Amino acid sequence: MRIFTDKLRRFPIAWGLAGIIALSVGFFAVSVPEAAAQSVNQASDDSKRYSQLLQSIYQFVLQNYVDEIDPSKLYEGAMKGMFDAIGDPHSTFLDETMLSDLERDTDGKYAGVGLYISKVPGTAPGGAPNFVEIVSPIEDTPAWKEGILPGDLIIKIDGESTADMTVDQASAKIRGPEGTKVVLSLRRGTAYDFDVEFTRATIEIPAIKTGLIKKGEAVIGYLRIIEWIPQTAERMKDALAQMTKEGMTHLIIDVRSNPGGLLSSVVDVSDLFLDSGMIVSTRGRNSQENFEYKANSSLSIPNTVKMIVLVNKGSASASEIFSGAMKDRKRALLVGEKTYGKGSVQQIFPLDKTGFKLTMARYYTPSDVNIDKAGIEPDIVVSDMEFSDAQLKDLEKLYDSGAIQAFAKANPDASAEARKKKAHEIVGSGYALPEIYIDHLLRDEIDRTKPARVYDLEFDTQLNKAIDTLLGPDFETLLQNSKTISQTLSAK
Repeated sequence: MRIFTDKLRRFPIAWGLAGIIALSVGFFAVSVPEAAAQSVNQASDDSKRYSQLLQSIYQFVLQNYVDEIDPSKLYEGAMKGMFDAIGDPHSTFLDETMLSDLERDTDGKYAGVGLYISKVPGTAPGGAPNFVEIVSPIEDTPAWKEGILPGDLIIKIDGESTADMTVDQASAKIRGPEGTKVVLSLRRGTAYDFDVEFTRATIEIPAIKTGLIKKGEAVIGYLRIIEWIPQTAERMKDALAQMTKEGMTHLIIDVRSNPGGLLSSVVDVSDLFLDSGMIVSTRGRNSQENFEYKANSSLSIPNTVKMIVLVNKGSASASEIFSGAMKDRKRALLVGEKTYGKGSVQQIFPLDKTGFKLTMARYYTPSDVNIDKAGIEPDIVVSDMEFSDAQLKDLEKLYDSGAIQAFAKANPDASAEARKKKAHEIVGSGYALPEIYIDHLLRDEIDRTKPARVYDLEFDTQLNKAIDTLLGPDFETLLQNSKTISQTLSAK
């Protein structure tokens, strides 16, 4: 005790700290019942006790901290900490900016650079930080025009690391008034780091894009779902009616790099293709979240129209609900890559100017599978091109050399033959990259200022595989022999 007193005399700051610790210990001793009085069935008592503790500590800090504190800062800090403690990247506190952004998202219009992003909580293997990942750029936006790719990591936003940011926090920092600047520090693969300065623009996202692909006597309807918003189902219904009038004989639905949206939207869209049975079911701890969504008898196109759904690792949430329903009900074959694996349902709860987003349920496909963190395996796998670290370093050198940009500027009307010749020259000068990929880069750079194509028959290997499969003689056999998601998991 004497030593303790001496230390207090020499270090006044220590005395202040000791006083707070002593007061806190006393506070908890008064507020916390003895362990012997508790039982394993006292969860509700614990809930009440911790609620009272939080309120008491909030009032104590507010009234006793050495400087006056803005109550809203304490409130927001406590809310952020509470949702961080859940460990669910999809459940988060929403400050005023985040809530406003989410509410605007349902309109398909906002100001930013045009990116869909995601983030896995925690750390990467080896203890490295997890950064914000780009699911996909949105066509005809600043990000798309700069050649940003799915899988690129956002390391920093205006110099601030994204390691400790949530997806919503990162999104709020990337967005801003039209015409303002934001710098994203990006990483492609493990070796290629680069910065891009963007000028924010108004991003208007169409719900769908459509086109017709003619192959011999076949007329293939191509319909890409870009946003799962309230208007998507009605616009799809109109598009399907128009394509039917124009002689559509087959159909491809593209949900690649679509990160999801409204549950009601995907249920309504799925109902256009199914005349009965389960679309999706949801289950939560609250019985009010348990629901089965079933198709009615009306159809927008007959069951006889052969159909394929294109998917990739950027297909998530609502896109997986749609893909899962079509696969499990054997309405369509899935072609592409395994999907992202987000099998939960969130609700947004506004609180004055702030709010929160909370996971309330998980969804289950018609074969009764929750695909969270597992994804959906396609019936026919067609992988995107992947590069080694050495190739990524070569890609960095190629970008830095300016050869792609210089060719596009000097040859704005270059033919396919001229592009292929240039790609061959680049590979021959020491770049260990596929010629077809460099040709693709050259074409995209030439077309950077033009509106995006509805579809790409020149370089889209997944789309071309879908067309070949649709028109092949074995389509019906492949469809009938395809496995449900449950059967696929059981086989593993």
